[in-house]
Amino acid sequence: MNTAEPTVLDMKGQMPLFLLFLLVAPIASASIDVGEDGGDLWLSCHSLENCELTEVPIGEESIGDQVSTATPFSPTQVILEFPMYPAQNKVALIPDVIREIEIDLRYQDDIVGVSRPDLRLTLIIDDKIKVIDFEGDSNPTDGLDGPHRIENEPLNLDGERLLWPGEVVKVLLEFELERPGNWELHLRGSSLVGLDIIWAEDMAERDVDEPSTDASPRSTEFEANHYGALVEDDRDCWSFEIDEHEIMRVIFDWEGVPEEISQSHGQPDLILPDRRMAPSPAVQTTQDDDGTRIIWQWRALPTGTHTMCIGGRLDAFQPYNWAGMIAFEGIGPITPDDFTGEAVHVSTLSVVGSESNSEALEASSGVMILILSMAMLLGLFFEMRLDTTSSSIRYGLFIPGVLVLLAGGIISPMWAMSGQTQDSDEMNLDELLDNRLNQLWHASHPSTPASTRALHVGTTMGMLDGETLQLRIEVDYALPLDDGRWQLHVPAINEIELDRLIFSKLAGKWDGSTSGTNLDEHSKSFILTSGRSLMLDMIMLQALLVVDELPESNVVHLDIEMVATPALGGVQNPAWATRPASITENQWRVMQDILTPEKMAVTILDDDIDALHILVEHETFIPHSNLVTAEGVNPVATLVPNQYLWVICGLGLAVGAIILESKRRRRAKDLLTNWFGENNWID
Repeated sequence: MNTAEPTVLDMKGQMPLFLLFLLVAPIASASIDVGEDGGDLWLSCHSLENCELTEVPIGEESIGDQVSTATPFSPTQVILEFPMYPAQNKVALIPDVIREIEIDLRYQDDIVGVSRPDLRLTLIIDDKIKVIDFEGDSNPTDGLDGPHRIENEPLNLDGERLLWPGEVVKVLLEFELERPGNWELHLRGSSLVGLDIIWAEDMAERDVDEPSTDASPRSTEFEANHYGALVEDDRDCWSFEIDEHEIMRVIFDWEGVPEEISQSHGQPDLILPDRRMAPSPAVQTTQDDDGTRIIWQWRALPTGTHTMCIGGRLDAFQPYNWAGMIAFEGIGPITPDDFTGEAVHVSTLSVVGSESNSEALEASSGVMILILSMAMLLGLFFEMRLDTTSSSIRYGLFIPGVLVLLAGGIISPMWAMSGQTQDSDEMNLDELLDNRLNQLWHASHPSTPASTRALHVGTTMGMLDGETLQLRIEVDYALPLDDGRWQLHVPAINEIELDRLIFSKLAGKWDGSTSGTNLDEHSKSFILTSGRSLMLDMIMLQALLVVDELPESNVVHLDIEMVATPALGGVQNPAWATRPASITENQWRVMQDILTPEKMAVTILDDDIDALHILVEHETFIPHSNLVTAEGVNPVATLVPNQYLWVICGLGLAVGAIILESKRRRRAKDLLTNWFGENNWID
């Protein structure tokens, strides 16, 4: 590669500015961080030989070089390397897609003028490599269209979403030139790689309350607040005095972190004054988007100096805070009966229509029409057997009437009745919930890779990218919306008992491998994940049942193709990460925002009696226009509209034809009687 070093004068002119920048610019703690622009990596250069990826644009406005020997048979290859600076010193969660890449590369020669060469960009994140090829503009006629740019490009992470401190991030730019000329790469805000980082932490900075080891616990006040982090397989231990009490609680609040780095949240080792281990406590676990709260509760422990330790696992990190509390019976929730909260009617959380103007929907009444039409056709059959000399009556009225009656009274009801049955490739609501619970059971297993868990937990109703939601449901009424559309209400959603469903599935999956009264980690994770996921699934299912016309039947078939989309929620529990293909990403984001509960917490009480409690706080107003009608929501309809009118019309034509034919025959009989006498002709 041909290079041209800056002159000494140029470097002397740049140095004061660079030193001034270092003095006024904030000291960077990490190159990839959480925040609005925390993942923006700007291409910056101080010279051709000194380029970096930086948090803010610095250095030269542009760099370039002259190429004098390039030909189509012997092109000149240019390679530019941009390592990230400063080096990564936080652990960060890398997104699945690159938000944007923009590279302003130009080439000028005497033949074409200003153009853009083909460009290959290689993004290196530790041992993961992403190659993106940009097509150049070798013969512009109306000027350059703009820099090389791409948005929402999938990033192949092979399930390894975490960037650890010290791991390498680098960008390589490669392009070939086939004609003599000058290339120029514009920097200082013109070229960047943008990543949306939703979580990052400085592990050393968060580990502020390191209490030492089992042999040397940190002395503390039991009821004080303690802040720290459990880093890898460390042991954090405290010693404290416990006075007379009936109930002793230890409340741990674990911050939300990516699943692959999360600690196990196992039972603390509580060592009594006589150096024996305390008995197993009752456990209350609550999970929401902010993290996990675990309350460990013992009864009537001896007084004196106690030691409590928690232990971590390798390659794991999670900040926490904890506090102790001693109490007496009757203070706070002790049993499942002490829980309070409103009963959650899931479907009402996403119902936006007015119930006062609702229209009741019932199963199609095609059976009665079918029976009556068959009886009428049987009576008309005998009339069809009679010969007639009037072709106009037979073919102009009678047969069209029979055909209309056949279409509206036989074929259309049979069509509607067949449409109300469940197809072999469809699920009903119970089957959908059962399949979803099976999916969540496997995803919640401790050995499931975090990226796999996030993929399955985050789906909408369990449908992965490219799968089709085929579902038969029954509705009881339709609610009018402000824009003339209708929202269908599913009564079965209100009848779902999430705790019964989840614990029944858990009982069916339990193989007797664990003993004791406490739930194992797999079961706890399954209960917490299922409570949240099923609640969100049913909220979205109800919201998707918006149609343009008032249905004729209470049976609805869903045949919706699902595609991947950015997920809702925190780093631990993504949600609604697949959407109907007919709904755009922007429309889906709006629906995610308006349907997301203001607060949602799932709590399990693990004691002699297991209990599940779900708290949902939701906005009361949802704009009607923000709910999108998805393709594939198909209420059962008759083959012809207003089939009653078809039956009446068909019967009227046939009966009219019979009456006209009867009159015609009577007139003919009267005429013959007048000619030959009443007894001198044969009828």
